[in-house]
Amino acid sequence: MNITRDIKIEDWLFDEIRDEWGKERKGLHLSDLLTPRQAYWKIKKPQKATNDEIMYWASGKGHEGALFGAAGYEHGKAKQWNGIWYTPDLFQTMPIELKTRRRGLAFEGKEADEYDHYLKQLKGYCAVEGTLQGWLWVWCLVQKQEDYTTKPELACYRVEWTEDELAREQERLLWTKTELEFAIDRNDISALPLCPQWMCGKVKTKVITKPHCLTCKKDFETQKNIEKHTTTKTGKGHETRNGVYKPIYEKRCKYFDDCMPFEGGAK
Repeated sequence: MNITRDIKIEDWLFDEIRDEWGKERKGLHLSDLLTPRQAYWKIKKPQKATNDEIMYWASGKGHEGALFGAAGYEHGKAKQWNGIWYTPDLFQTMPIELKTRRRGLAFEGKEADEYDHYLKQLKGYCAVEGTLQGWLWVWCLVQKQEDYTTKPELACYRVEWTEDELAREQERLLWTKTELEFAIDRNDISALPLCPQWMCGKVKTKVITKPHCLTCKKDFETQKNIEKHTTTKTGKGHETRNGVYKPIYEKRCKYFDDCMPFEGGAK
């Protein structure tokens, strides 16, 4: 038997998915109104999905289909409210949103911060449906356990809003829709709110020089490792040199250079 990884097959498959996924989507969707700047660029300067985007999307869709199928449910159908399209993952007298994540589940009491983006989407669905309650299902793929192992874990949350909160959300959706349409018509994004910073990119640390033990004449991967080394019998009292690091900004959004989020936005 001879097994060889064939990049040409991978390229063919990704291109097939890209062509199918890249079909034009008509109208404005509720998800567009969560991040209207990104929606603007997707409309004005459409780009095909990257391999990473396809894998994340396919992973989420796969888990969603498996879970709903196992429970005997079908994915929600597309609906429209005041010219805004929306498609809840599931609807059982109330909107249900399923999210998969590789990060751990939120600690109790920290759900509002940790699931902020998820909750904004669910809130929008509840607002247009006029329901005071929605369910958020979070499927963590690698939840850490007490014995330091990991396993998939599902957490289901009941989320409730007041009538005033949903009325304000309806107003926000309609206002954002108007502003997004205006921006598209005038080629001006200055009035559109910024996306969450994590969608733009993140600061990473680049290692310029690794930490080094002058006594052992050995490099260490991290500062923590070399500090631990000096507390052991074999490394105690050794002369060491700290690592040299440089913060760099890693762009995450493919429209970053068009949008210029930290410079007030492009026109």
